Amino acid sequence: MRARSIPFADQLDALAEALDAVDELNVPADPHLDRAKDAAGTALRHAHERGGLSAAHTVVALAGATGSGKSSLTNALAGHTVTDVGPRRPTTAHPVAITWGMEPAGALLDWLGIERRVVGEGAGLDGLVLVDLPDIDSVRTDHHERAARLAERVDMLVWVLDPQKYADAVVHQHYLRPMARHAEVTVAVLNQVDTLNPADAKAVLADLRERMAEDGLAGIPVLGVSATTGQGLSDLRETLADVVARRGAARARLAADVATAADLLADACPPGAPAALTAAHRRRLTDRLTAAAGVDRVAGAVAGSYRHHARARAGWPVTRWLGRFRPDPLRRLHLGRAGPVRSGEGTDAPVVVASSGTPASPSVRAEVTTALRALGDDAAQASQGPWRDHLRAGALARAEELADALDAAVVSHRVVRTRDPHWFGAFSAVQWMWFALAVAGALWLAVIAGIRYLGLPAPWTPQLGPVPAQQPWPELPGLPWPTALFLGGALLGVLTALLTAVLARVGAARRRRRARAELVRAVEQVADKVVLAEVRHRVERAQLYTRSVQRAQG
Repeated sequence: MRARSIPFADQLDALAEALDAVDELNVPADPHLDRAKDAAGTALRHAHERGGLSAAHTVVALAGATGSGKSSLTNALAGHTVTDVGPRRPTTAHPVAITWGMEPAGALLDWLGIERRVVGEGAGLDGLVLVDLPDIDSVRTDHHERAARLAERVDMLVWVLDPQKYADAVVHQHYLRPMARHAEVTVAVLNQVDTLNPADAKAVLADLRERMAEDGLAGIPVLGVSATTGQGLSDLRETLADVVARRGAARARLAADVATAADLLADACPPGAPAALTAAHRRRLTDRLTAAAGVDRVAGAVAGSYRHHARARAGWPVTRWLGRFRPDPLRRLHLGRAGPVRSGEGTDAPVVVASSGTPASPSVRAEVTTALRALGDDAAQASQGPWRDHLRAGALARAEELADALDAAVVSHRVVRTRDPHWFGAFSAVQWMWFALAVAGALWLAVIAGIRYLGLPAPWTPQLGPVPAQQPWPELPGLPWPTALFLGGALLGVLTALLTAVLARVGAARRRRRARAELVRAVEQVADKVVLAEVRHRVERAQLYTRSVQRAQG
């Protein structure tokens, strides 16, 4: 017996895991895949059922086409007549089992569904259960079905061929070639070898060995026998006795069935070759979703809103009213500020909320779909068939939900501080002070002008100065305080407004960077929750399926 690379129990578990993974694919009806899944399920069921039955018996079936002499060979091995042999074909309508040894095999034969049971003669075969199958090419459908059902359950198959039809393409292509995994539990017998002269018999046996090798059964025992003369029967008995003594045929047959089922699964549903999602994949998806969600535009609006509020609160009071004609950039994007976040909510930023509950725009949905298709292609890589479709579909499974989730995450994220910076209030107070000085100066000048207009004596007006002369400049006259207050207040207000604009630009740039970073993190969280978790799950299932199929193949 050949050594298996993994324990049989692990092989069974691997096939079960592969079958479970395939069931998750939820692919459209595929007869080829359905047959492979049925074969895998049958292999698992037979392994569990046979494993609970007698381990002291080895069930060997004689299989062959009509006229190959199975019944005659069965009688010769049994040591007496147990099945009819006659010119009418087929002669074996129901299988018959011949048992050797004292160990009861009733439960095993019940599982096989064999009612005809006889005891074999001869020593050295204790533990052997020999089954004569109906012809595999029987014209009777019920005969053919019985033979096929039993051939799936027995521990070992002895293919009985005759010199006339040993090269029959039907036998080799439909029966022997699919059993390539079963080489260690397969024996080929060229029956009726007595009808050939020694030279021809040797040539036919050599040709049969070559054909078996072409079928994937290289190295199996190929024996020439004659049920009539007894030629080669001792070699066949010795081969069977050796198999029974080893008591490994049942396990080897089941392992071969599992490996064959895994081959069928791999053919119908090729193992995936997905790419494990890396930080690069996550970053690339985030970049695309960030662009789709308009994060840069919103971050720019946050910065613009900062400057807008700076002008509205700390600008020169005389010109503040002009700001009413310039809407807040966030409002322009149909975004607005909610009320301040209550104490204990974990942040001091207000919420930027959508002005309406409309879903994401078609352009956003299109860009999101494009990004997800790219992710699906990255995940699928060289995968083929159902797994490629499954991996690509995983990226798009929640595309509609993702578009809305991104929109909600961006427009509802806390991206600006609850309160404007403290310096807004300080500068506003200063501006009002300059404005008050300018207004006081203007009113004072107005009073003086009114008195002069009425022809009354001009009141005394205090002077600011005079300014002492400093060579080479002449001495400057004093400046009336009303004029000084008016001009000074206006000039200082303008200078403060300019300083406000500079500081607002610096603060807006910082606010833009912060807003963008927070929005990108929000996009990452949405992508992880809505898309990447599902894609990772499917990638892991594809990888598990690939490993499981390889382990099940032994």
